[in-house]
Amino acid sequence: MPNLLMFANGVGLVAATAALWVQGQRRADHRFFAGLISIAVTLSLFSVVTWAAIAIAPLPLTGLFVGTLALLFALRLYRELQKPPDESSP
Repeated sequence: MPNLLMFANGVGLVAATAALWVQGQRRADHRFFAGLISIAVTLSLFSVVTWAAIAIAPLPLTGLFVGTLALLFALRLYRELQKPPDESSP
C-alpha cells in the first residue's frame, strides 16, 4: 500500500507540473487546467490522508472510504475551478 500512495503522490506532482505548463500557454482551455489542478491537489492531499487513516485504522474498508471522499472532493474542486472569475471585484 505505501508504494501505491507514493505513486499517487508522484502522479499529483506530474499533474501540477503539467498544469503550470498549460497555464503558461496562452491558448490553454480553462476546463483542462481545472482538471489538472483538481487531480494534483486531490492526489497529493488524499495520499497523505489515506496513509494516516490506514495507520490509525487498518481496516479493509478504510481505503475505500477515503477513496470515495477523495473522488467527491475532486469533483467538487473541479466544479469550483470551472466557474469564471467574478469581474465585478477590483
